[in-house]
Amino acid sequence: LVGSEMCIRDRLCAVSGDLPCACDRGGNEMSYLPCELHCHSVHSDGSFSVAELLRRAYDDHLALIALTDHNTTSGHGELDDSITPAVPGIEWTTFFGHMLVLGARDFVDWRDAVPANIDDKIDQVHAAGGLCGVAHPFQLGSPICTGGRWAFDLQDWNRVDYLEVWHDAFGPDNGENVPATELWKSLLDQGYHLPITYGRDWHRQSDRHFGVTYLNMEEPTASCALEAIRAGRTVVSFGAKFFFRVHRWGETYGIGDTLKRGRVIFSFFTDLHARRKDESDEPVSYDTIRIITNGNKCVLETAVTERHARLTLEPGHWYICELWGAVGGEKQALAITSPIYTE
Repeated sequence: LVGSEMCIRDRLCAVSGDLPCACDRGGNEMSYLPCELHCHSVHSDGSFSVAELLRRAYDDHLALIALTDHNTTSGHGELDDSITPAVPGIEWTTFFGHMLVLGARDFVDWRDAVPANIDDKIDQVHAAGGLCGVAHPFQLGSPICTGGRWAFDLQDWNRVDYLEVWHDAFGPDNGENVPATELWKSLLDQGYHLPITYGRDWHRQSDRHFGVTYLNMEEPTASCALEAIRAGRTVVSFGAKFFFRVHRWGETYGIGDTLKRGRVIFSFFTDLHARRKDESDEPVSYDTIRIITNGNKCVLETAVTERHARLTLEPGHWYICELWGAVGGEKQALAITSPIYTE
């Protein structure tokens, strides 16, 4: 375990697989907890009953899931937070793309959603207290998944609450993640503040390697999860727990925050053993940490064992951290944080 912000109980949790405690970390009572925000049950095309899905999530040491069956909320009444806390959701499944709607209090009709009215539809979801996330924007279309690729004529990306940049199992046959990440960074360059998530798109049992979304929240509840996403406190990961904080003049900032330009210190938290049980037989190595900014420019690269780095933040920029390594000898990003922003 590498990092300066680990409490004793977190060390024990990392070994046992239990959830970390919400001890003080740089001034706030929060912790990054592993979640799966894209799940299906027998209420659509999944193989699990809702109860079985919740039990499997518990066995997988997930702190929280989102039930997002295709075009139905019929499974919401079977959710049981005593097994695994869950966010009630729905995956709008249309011919023009799939949109994950989380936590809406009221039904918003997806059946008449078309490319020209998607902005209005998202506004209706927000009015119902829900969040909207673009699911797998570069998923293969017909005959693999008709409508799976995002084709809505969205006028304002500020309306979108999050983007699923990593989707499905990791492996050489997954060609979605790179273009989705490139789309996200291009939107950041245009000035949009947009958090990211990973989506396992959990339908059935599989022995392939799946990642996780870490949410920084006080406790694993639906309301805390929604607030974490709204605030941009998210990290997508191959498995390792990885996040950062920024320190300046006695103040501490976290992922999702906006601060002024100037000289700062980045503090890295890196738990390479988190969710190690999920790894495949392929050898995995974690090598470096990169700080990335506008134009996908790497402004700093340091060893994975590094705890702190100094950097001067430029005005009107976004900054993310990426954990790089190799799986089966192939070099790639193994964790990516949502950004901090500068005024």
